[in-house]
Amino acid sequence: MASLALLPLTQPSFLPSKPFKSNVGFPPSSPLNQRTSHATPLNCHKMYVPGNGASPEAKAAKNLHGFFNYITVKIVSAQLQVRSAYCKRDFEWDNLKRLVFKMVDESNTKLMREYVQETSHVTEKETGK
Repeated sequence: MASLALLPLTQPSFLPSKPFKSNVGFPPSSPLNQRTSHATPLNCHKMYVPGNGASPEAKAAKNLHGFFNYITVKIVSAQLQVRSAYCKRDFEWDNLKRLVFKMVDESNTKLMREYVQETSHVTEKETGK
């Protein structure tokens, strides 16, 4: 049988080694419970990145904008090519032509029937419809 080795779990380095303690047990006048009225100075130093008047973020944003426009043009161009190929090869133009003629004939017949009914005052019983 294979033996299982149990390794002790260690705490990741990004977690604090000591548990968080709040200042709940201190009296209200304690310095830990009082807020300071002045801003605490931050001791961080930004890294200087030389550029030609534009920040690296602005350059990245401009490049991403151009990249997304390029991709959009490629996608739309590919869609137009697919639609063009479909129109030339797969679309049933003969069936469309037949259906259009059928619909035009039906619409003309309906229109003429309505006109005759309005002008001759013939009832539907007399026409057979």
